Amino acid sequence: MKKIYSLILTLFFINSLSQESEEPVTTVPENPEELVVESIDLQSGTIESLQKTQAQIDKLDTESKKLTNEYKDTIVEFEILNKYDNQLERITINQAEEIANITKQIDDLDETNKYVLPLLERMVITLRELIEIDVPFLMDERISRLEELEDILFKANFSTAEKFRKIYEAYQIENEYGRTIEAYSGSINIDGVNLGAQFFRLGRLNLYYMTPDGDETGYWDKNKGSWNHLGGKYSDEIDSALKIAFKQAPPDFINLPIQEVEK
Repeated sequence: MKKIYSLILTLFFINSLSQESEEPVTTVPENPEELVVESIDLQSGTIESLQKTQAQIDKLDTESKKLTNEYKDTIVEFEILNKYDNQLERITINQAEEIANITKQIDDLDETNKYVLPLLERMVITLRELIEIDVPFLMDERISRLEELEDILFKANFSTAEKFRKIYEAYQIENEYGRTIEAYSGSINIDGVNLGAQFFRLGRLNLYYMTPDGDETGYWDKNKGSWNHLGGKYSDEIDSALKIAFKQAPPDFINLPIQEVEK
């Protein structure tokens, strides 16, 4: 009986211990300060980790924006280059058309030159013949102008239009001589002696001269092609004509010999 009672007490004790073990047990740490420090260290590490992560995110965001801007710049540059390429293509097409047009003009000019250049040459030859048979006034100036025309006539660096312009100007100058009077200084050969003289040109009708002292006067004989010396016979008349031509006297009537040209 005692054994049974002892067994019951033993089981009751074990059951009590089992019930006590099921209740929550609160353990108080031996050093609470260490727990606080560990908690703070854990939070600091977490914050530092978050900061590093945010820095990486910011860096990636900056690089992303940079790449985006570079992409946009590349697109803009591509569009500019594409427009420039189109412009170059149009320019090339226009240049090709201009070259074709110029080539045609050159071909046409070559055809035109076959007729124009011989005409210009004949005009220069005719001008020389005119000067050679004309009254011999301003011969150095006129011959120099004629030789310039003969020089450029067959030069390639002068266009046909430029050659024609110069020849036309020379004809205009020669034509103007027939409608004006003029006085100038020069020299004349009398009996093998060169004397200073003043010349009076009356259009193309005649050319007169007088030495400075008035002792020698004369006019050009068109029929003989030589000077007709008159001594001092017309010195007053020629002197008056010279003054009018030099604009030293007003226009007036002057009695000068005019030779009739033989037909």
